[in-house]
Amino acid sequence: MRSCNILPLVVAVALGILAAGCTDVLPWAHPPAVYPAIVPVPGETVPSPPPFTFRFEDFSVTVEVPVDAAVYTGARRADKGARIFDQRIPESEWRAGIYRALMADPHQDGFFDNLLAVLRAVRESRGLDSDEYIELLSVFVQSIPYEDQQSSDPRFPIEVWVDGAGDCDDKSLLLGSLLSRENYRTALLFFEKEGHMAVGVGCSGPGYAGTGYAYVETTNVTFVGVPPGELAGGVRLTSVPLVIPVGEGTLNYTRCRETAALAAAMGEMEREIGLEKEQVRELEDALSEEKRELDAMRASLEATAPRVADAGYYSRVAAYNARVRDYNAQRSRLLALLERHNLLVDRYNTLATHQYDRKGMVAFLASLR
Repeated sequence: MRSCNILPLVVAVALGILAAGCTDVLPWAHPPAVYPAIVPVPGETVPSPPPFTFRFEDFSVTVEVPVDAAVYTGARRADKGARIFDQRIPESEWRAGIYRALMADPHQDGFFDNLLAVLRAVRESRGLDSDEYIELLSVFVQSIPYEDQQSSDPRFPIEVWVDGAGDCDDKSLLLGSLLSRENYRTALLFFEKEGHMAVGVGCSGPGYAGTGYAYVETTNVTFVGVPPGELAGGVRLTSVPLVIPVGEGTLNYTRCRETAALAAAMGEMEREIGLEKEQVRELEDALSEEKRELDAMRASLEATAPRVADAGYYSRVAAYNARVRDYNAQRSRLLALLERHNLLVDRYNTLATHQYDRKGMVAFLASLR
């Protein structure tokens, strides 16, 4: 899993300018904070984003959505920070305000309407249920290429689509926007310590770290409800995330038990693969050493073969033949172990590379029992 190493958002603290003879700044002169907003730039042109194709379940989906160049240009040029006029506002509040503003700017409504029309059509044509539709939206965003943006501010979702790439916060803002607009209970999960962001979608159980939300990684294609074992560079998510609810959705994801079972099966397979790999290595080393000794014995026997019957020589031949039979038996054991190991690797790879197909992988896992 990739880690974004999100940098602190740039916040401009606006100080009140005292007029001559005045002793106080009028409290109604400014709102407590001003957050990012798109100001469309008329007359601009941008190339239409090319069709984007991704795999979902047992079929492919192609998304082609034009965008308003004026809105996109305004998004690119917009200040992505916040201007704070009330310094009593805690960081968690202004940070949430920035992210919500990036997601909810009304100038993006046309973009989201067009994009969701395509994805809803897939839902209808394929008869996807509510959980599968969450997975479709998630896989769509997860499939967008990851691009490290450590030194950049987060982007408006329309920018992620046109640019064809994003990092963890960029892609999380896009997915969070889609889920909340489709009436799913949605939140952003911000891990300040690890510099990472993910999406939470409502679930019936305790959810990730007791948040009430199922974890959705956006940097690559993974099952909904399955947090990463570790991020890039060996970073593990150990902190409690800041939960930033977005929208007013009420629908939950109900397949967390299935995805947890798939993740557990992958974890057990990975453990077994590691153990078998060590067994294979040890057995290969032992057989290699035994082969060298057998070759030396054979060479010695051939060099000292008597012209007439010699009981001692034939006793040595019998001992050599016994060791050859034992060597062949151990080699057969190694071949059987390799066959089982390779089968387990194939099964693990099937699960790992088909995380865009929760329903199909549940059936695949059941067929192995």
